[in-house]
Amino acid sequence: MGKFRVACHLIQFGKEFGENPEKVLRDIVAAGYDGVEGIRMEDSARQLELCALAAELGLQQINVGGGDFLHKARWNAILGTGAAEVPSQRRAKGAPLSDEDLKAAAAALAEPLAICRRYRLKGFHHAHMGTYIETVEDAQRLLAALPDLWLLYDTGHLLASGSDPLRVFETDIAYRIGHVHLKDFHADDPRTWNYRTDKFNAVGRFAELGQGNFGFDVGAALRGLERIGYEGWVSVELDRPFPVPSAAEAAARNRAYLRSLGY
Repeated sequence: MGKFRVACHLIQFGKEFGENPEKVLRDIVAAGYDGVEGIRMEDSARQLELCALAAELGLQQINVGGGDFLHKARWNAILGTGAAEVPSQRRAKGAPLSDEDLKAAAAALAEPLAICRRYRLKGFHHAHMGTYIETVEDAQRLLAALPDLWLLYDTGHLLASGSDPLRVFETDIAYRIGHVHLKDFHADDPRTWNYRTDKFNAVGRFAELGQGNFGFDVGAALRGLERIGYEGWVSVELDRPFPVPSAAEAAARNRAYLRSLGY
């Protein structure tokens, strides 16, 4: 493994985490993860309980959410995550990223980024379908317009948006990756898939690592992160639905796949 550590995102567990958080966290530990992403910090008593449980199991919490951005930033600072996800800037489906959008994003993210500076956090924006960052080119434009902004490098969303995640490493923004979501993508017909016209989770969906059909080289992405000296977290994420018996099995299979690559 390089200088980065591997976390499991809770999104794939759905309601199961709310019903039995200890079991889910134990499943994540058993699969071999170092951290957990996606715990929401909204109720103070619940926050302390989950912090204690994660600490007992040896799991680092990363990119915690809940409440307004100041609340979220403070918790990420307290937990020593070093980074926090800023509010995603949404755009109409299929709309091009305009200069006006960039100005609007600068205005909307001024306060969150100021809060990140205050708490010494890297404020990162998700590369995600339906946001201002759908493609590598979008990321280049938005990060050029906001010098304090970092990138959440989400390989699954870049693939689904028709962008090659590996192209990031050919650009200057490779050195502004603040967080990573690692996942694959599969479409019934990858030659015709278009997320703007095709129904997501019907004819195209996220997939286990190595099970996509868009030619994504997971190992090359991890080696790219090592090359640029990335020292943050790599969070393995698999949104539902997925064709395996359980979320815990999906998490274990993804972790085993990374081990097979030497990570």
